[in-house]
Amino acid sequence: MRNAPAYEVRHLRKVYNDPKVLANDGITFSVQPGETFGLLGPNGAGKSTVVKQLVGLVAPTSGEVRLFGEPIVAGAGAEMRVGRTVAYLPQAVLPLGELKVNEALRWTGMLRGLGKKTAQTEADELIEVLQLGSIVDRQMRKLSGGQKRLTHIGMTLAGRLPVLILDEPTADIDPSLRRKIWGLIGDRTRHGAAAILVTHDVAEAEHALGRVAIIDRGKVVASGTPAELKADLSHRTRIELVVAEGAGIDVRQLAREMGGDTRVRGRHVSAWVPADLALRTLEKVMAWSEPGQLEDVRLVTPGLEDVYLELRGHAFEEDEAGSVDQAGDD
Repeated sequence: MRNAPAYEVRHLRKVYNDPKVLANDGITFSVQPGETFGLLGPNGAGKSTVVKQLVGLVAPTSGEVRLFGEPIVAGAGAEMRVGRTVAYLPQAVLPLGELKVNEALRWTGMLRGLGKKTAQTEADELIEVLQLGSIVDRQMRKLSGGQKRLTHIGMTLAGRLPVLILDEPTADIDPSLRRKIWGLIGDRTRHGAAAILVTHDVAEAEHALGRVAIIDRGKVVASGTPAELKADLSHRTRIELVVAEGAGIDVRQLAREMGGDTRVRGRHVSAWVPADLALRTLEKVMAWSEPGQLEDVRLVTPGLEDVYLELRGHAFEEDEAGSVDQAGDD
């Protein structure tokens, strides 16, 4: 449909019955061509269940998913229609063990309509950027986890389909390559592709996504650009201190000296204070302590992790530690 969003999700609800789990509860969002959109949340939040409904692998209990204006109905030829439009990178390893890396990239491009020569040219470009040159003739079953993930990313990008959906794309990837992967995805969106990325990596989300929906316990609890979401906390600054081992400081007393909304975790003490009082508070703490008693001192402006903490009252890592795997979701 002309001028329709790449994806439109309306009031999506998914209930698994054995055992009974509410994985998604009224999720609504849209993604435009040329946009990088993220589903951000801790493990068990319901992100992957959303994605499986986007590509027609799972039918929603209620609600609707539209791809360029046309509804997706699981089992009604949806996988074939989605496959012509959407390049999907799941979390699970794809069963392509006998294929060599170069073959996997080239054949994916050909299956998506590229001629043999064009597909090989594109495969060569992806091999260079993803640093796969040393393993191009190696069967995928012989690759490490990180090498397989890089090859799967290359296959997702092959053929330049109008929509990319990537579930935790940089899992198991060396940090030095992550920037290049985000660069490749950014190049696709600048040329009009829509990209939907699932992640629980807050730092990556802040730098790589144009818009984000934060999901918690199956619901969208906040959405907007990273800047918009952080703007509500711009009046506050976080002071983070690490007490040196054997310093003899009472960390509880230190927290009281800092004032504000404080948190103590072992030798780590943090406090939210009004932004205009942050330097004055820090000076007070430094005057209260002796030289060498504080191992590290930082002033931190709010990030997406802080948005989530403000909304839900607990941090991502706490949620992940206590989450229960919901029907394979993450």
